[in-house]
Amino acid sequence: MTTMKTHNPFWAAISWAPYSRMSETFARELGGRLHCIHYLRFQSPPHAPVKYVLQAARTLAVLFKERPRAVHVQNPPFVAGLVVDLYCRLSGAKFVLHYHSAAFERVWDFALPLQRYIARRAAANIVTNSHWAGIVESWGGRALVMVDPFLELPQGEPFAAGPGFNVGFVSTFAPDEPLEAVLQAARLLPEVNFYITGDRRKKPAGFFEDAPPNVTFTGFLDPHRQYPGLLRAVEAVMVLTTRDHTLQLGGCEAAAVGKPLITSDWPYLREVFPKGTVFVGSRAESIAGGIREVMADHERLSREMAALRRESRQEWNLRLGQLNRLAGSEAI
Repeated sequence: MTTMKTHNPFWAAISWAPYSRMSETFARELGGRLHCIHYLRFQSPPHAPVKYVLQAARTLAVLFKERPRAVHVQNPPFVAGLVVDLYCRLSGAKFVLHYHSAAFERVWDFALPLQRYIARRAAANIVTNSHWAGIVESWGGRALVMVDPFLELPQGEPFAAGPGFNVGFVSTFAPDEPLEAVLQAARLLPEVNFYITGDRRKKPAGFFEDAPPNVTFTGFLDPHRQYPGLLRAVEAVMVLTTRDHTLQLGGCEAAAVGKPLITSDWPYLREVFPKGTVFVGSRAESIAGGIREVMADHERLSREMAALRRESRQEWNLRLGQLNRLAGSEAI
């Protein structure tokens, strides 16, 4: 378990993960303490029954020790929300439930009655777009749409990028990432250096051996050290998904460091990133064309991304004030 100490005892943030940038952002902005509570192997269904019991016990111990009046809790897993709800029932506190888009995947359909229950119990249900807000409201919950504020990232450690134009592809090797198309795009652009993040253990060795020579697989990068260094070292950041209504945290991080973004052409992502961004399809030719567009217009796109960050910060401050009011905090 990792804990980030801050200064406002009214709030606490709970995440059942080894690390959560989303929860860290809210803990920092709300002035509370972040508790990343996690045991055994991450995202391993066979371990879930045992680790959920351990994490539930630790969560209750932390909350009853600190006695926050409001708790920010990440979903999934929905079980974390149920545990925080128990604390709030016993203590009189309130909680806000923050949904990752994965919370709405079919794998969680078995828990819909419980999802609806905690949505109604929460003082606010934070979602990233109106599509998910409509679902939460159909459950009887109060939805609050909040998009990332593009906060400044740590400076990080220097990353040794190669000469020429460098692209950082933010990946977790998830099923909705068109990785094969990215590798084909790299073959079409031998003059561009590609740096692909992600835990190499999630792919067979042959996947990496077949990559073109201008592709470097960085492996998992520490979110406070090597990863910010990579984002600052490249000329553009690329984050792709084949799934609509999915917020790209890597895209938010690109905005945070003022780098042009290449992302998938979905209506929702056009709403989130209206400036400083080039939108592409999931085929290699489209991806390569988007990179060429960024190369040709890099200076303008960089200026636009800086402006987008300033504008988004203003909207975030308004939403944060609303969240504090819903939770009963006077620290607005």
